Amino acid sequence: MPDGAPGQVLVYGMPRTGSDAGGEQMALKFSVALQGSYPIRDYISKAQKIERYGFDEVHVYDDLMFKPTWPILTLMGEHTERIAIGPGIITPQIVHPAYHAGNLAELDELSGGRAVCGIARGAFWELLGIERQERPITMVREAIELIRRLLAGERTPFNGRCFTATEELFFRFRPLRREIPIFIGSWGPKMCQLAGEIASGVKSDGLWNPDYVKILRENVAIGARRAGRDPGEIEIIAGPLCSIAADRESARAAARRVLAVYLPYLHPMTEVAGIPQEEIRQVRAAAAVGDFERGAARVSDLAIRSCSVTGRPEDVIPQIEAMAAAGVTHVAFGHPLGPDFDEALDLLGREVLPHFRC
Repeated sequence: MPDGAPGQVLVYGMPRTGSDAGGEQMALKFSVALQGSYPIRDYISKAQKIERYGFDEVHVYDDLMFKPTWPILTLMGEHTERIAIGPGIITPQIVHPAYHAGNLAELDELSGGRAVCGIARGAFWELLGIERQERPITMVREAIELIRRLLAGERTPFNGRCFTATEELFFRFRPLRREIPIFIGSWGPKMCQLAGEIASGVKSDGLWNPDYVKILRENVAIGARRAGRDPGEIEIIAGPLCSIAADRESARAAARRVLAVYLPYLHPMTEVAGIPQEEIRQVRAAAAVGDFERGAARVSDLAIRSCSVTGRPEDVIPQIEAMAAAGVTHVAFGHPLGPDFDEALDLLGREVLPHFRC
């Protein structure tokens, strides 16, 4: 185990900058992100186990056609005591920000002030016949502003390009907290700049490439400086697809199956990683007809290395160290965690996290 003070999280992240830097570094955080595909009551035991292992947060994807996130988060909030919980991510493309704001405030009250929230342009919207999103950056900016206005109790009219609200749009209850951390989910430079400008952090699901972390950091810093913020105070959250197991090959096979679904949605990270367009085209074509086994067979070793944290614990630890050295400050291990969820969580909790905590 690396040297460190007892009870502290060891720091591998990028140095802070700004007047209060003093050589200090942002502590490395760890979270788990769950998909809305398990039996509803199973989320209680999963969240409790994640909390017992000492993870900092648990996120639930709000992906279209999976189980909606808010009921799941309600169960987890009611049956945990310490861990921060929240959606990662929601999108205002489908549901108005006022609805998300109400659910977020309610979750925060239920959990005693432990809510966090991820918001982004979203994915899978083409399934609804939306061929091209209009003003996605403006949409996310206005959604965050509206959510914050509602939490703060503001009642002035809002006239945006994507959303409007009259003076009658206000909560008929008092939120527990007037401010709740909101991070932006994105891989794109412009949205990362927005995160640097107005959000608590940026989360890139499927990110596991140190070279791409540099692109994130540069753009977050552009937005932060534009808003007069310290870039070192903004979280860089990597949300890799995760497949950890005692057996390395079964872990890799599970990673391929998940990437057979998600790989086509990970542009521009796939381009930076050098994953061939033909590979992505073949995976997309297989997914379009529901042949995910054929898609998994087309997923390359390069795609596994660039988009997922995969292997045995001894494989995973140096990968995390490399990402933290590149500037990641928060790792949110994503679906499926491994070919066997409980085995994977035990390996993370017993062998991976202790390496970074003393």
